[in-house]
Amino acid sequence: MYIVAKDGSGDFTSIQAAIDAIPMGNRAPTIVLVRMETYQERVIVNKDNVRIIGEARDRTIITHSGCAKDLNEEGQEKGTFLSYTFLVTGNNVEVENITIRNDAGDGRQVGQAVAVYAAGDRGTWRNVKMIACQDTLFCGPTMPKVARDALPRIIPEGVSSVGDCPPVWGRQYFEDCYIQGDVDFIFGPYRCWFENCTLFMNKRGGYYTAANTPEAMPHGMVFHRCRLTGECEAGAAYLGRPWRAYARTVFLHCDMDACVSPQGFQDWGEKPVTERCGEYATTGARADQSTRHPGQCRLTDEQAALLTLPEVIGGYDHWDPRHRTPTWFLCGDSTMCDYAPHEAPRTGWGQALKSLVSGVFVENCAMSGRSSKSFVAEKRLGMVELCLRKGDKLLIQFGHNDEKPDVERATAARVTYPEYLGMYIDAAREQGAEPILLTSIARRHFDENGQLKHTHGDYPQAMRDLAVQRGVKLIDMEKATEELLQTLGDEPSKRLFNWQEKGHPNYPDGEQDNTHLCLEGAVRLAQIALKLLKEAGVY
Repeated sequence: MYIVAKDGSGDFTSIQAAIDAIPMGNRAPTIVLVRMETYQERVIVNKDNVRIIGEARDRTIITHSGCAKDLNEEGQEKGTFLSYTFLVTGNNVEVENITIRNDAGDGRQVGQAVAVYAAGDRGTWRNVKMIACQDTLFCGPTMPKVARDALPRIIPEGVSSVGDCPPVWGRQYFEDCYIQGDVDFIFGPYRCWFENCTLFMNKRGGYYTAANTPEAMPHGMVFHRCRLTGECEAGAAYLGRPWRAYARTVFLHCDMDACVSPQGFQDWGEKPVTERCGEYATTGARADQSTRHPGQCRLTDEQAALLTLPEVIGGYDHWDPRHRTPTWFLCGDSTMCDYAPHEAPRTGWGQALKSLVSGVFVENCAMSGRSSKSFVAEKRLGMVELCLRKGDKLLIQFGHNDEKPDVERATAARVTYPEYLGMYIDAAREQGAEPILLTSIARRHFDENGQLKHTHGDYPQAMRDLAVQRGVKLIDMEKATEELLQTLGDEPSKRLFNWQEKGHPNYPDGEQDNTHLCLEGAVRLAQIALKLLKEAGVY
């Protein structure tokens, strides 16, 4: 997880810097968490498998003022496709809980001014505000003009204009979004599903949509259970107009207030409205179909029943953004966390866990030196909570640093320690995720008789008792690792920990570490954790 905060309290101070730091080719999504602030920057998401989450939608704002009439280096107008605030060319990109604006102003003065340019495939947008005037949201391929901005993305062969977009490209899903504009403010050739979104027409009035659906594509834009409203005069907002001859736009079970034109759709010059544009079961002040454009379709029950999300955007890979791959979020200390290459072979067991699971993503949020208390104080739990969704798991393992005497980290085993652990349990459950408690792994400390010493005091038992009290599954890593170390014995168990001879590239003075694991130990303990998780019915 990367945290973006303008005040320097995160990993980066700009969103683009965080995107640039994401390595190419990640299988699991990289989470970019954006703290509440206004970020005046243009953002290009050119990586696959990225999840961008704002701390609070109306207070986490990305804004830019690019417009079509801006001039390039040659003194020519840049045009629509270089006016964007937020460009996505990567696949499997999710954007949540954030506001994206283009503040260039009225299109009569500045021309088109795109807020969001969604060019990738399998894009998911949840609770996102998109605000502009003319051409707010474009869902279509990366245009040649944008090639330099999109690097290292390569422009698909054969695409020189929006009309060249083949039917198999580009699907976008929008849920609980707010999209504001005036002229053609949702436009493009991609297959898009809008679920429970609000479309807000500016005072100028205009067209909610301008689809450019390829002739061979059976589906274009589908709006399901959306609300069409605005601040324009009554009747000044049209459902859309056909950007190209085969525009496909359908409104299902949508509520339309008085700002919507009684005519519904409108012709665009010589491009007439056809039966590929239509409505079904719309409600509100403008639901009367008797005044609609004669060319648009009044869908039958049978036709509407066939317009499902899997049919419209499912595609060859049966994509369904409503069914997310669950994520395991790991909250813990240095025995669990990830380590950089220059610290190898030290490895957290949570770091090793990522390679051992399938069908789930592992987001290791554990941090070295943290206790259950300091992890909360640094607002790290709050950041994790923003990312949790129904079906996720929150794995909680603290204790090593709760035992420390310093006030920033110390908790009392039978008092404040369970109180802090309760915060993690509550955070998970409030988001529909499952909390799972894990006792600390054992340290490698043997007495003179070769018996392993217990070094965690009452903390593991306090966690066991809390698990019973709160009805939480418990993974007893202390017991399992004690049994492993005792079986191996004093000397052989060294190979599980970060014991290094002098002259090691990363530890030139040597290392005798009985707390932190090496790669072999991390893998071994991750395997034990996974076995216990399976036995508990978690995996």
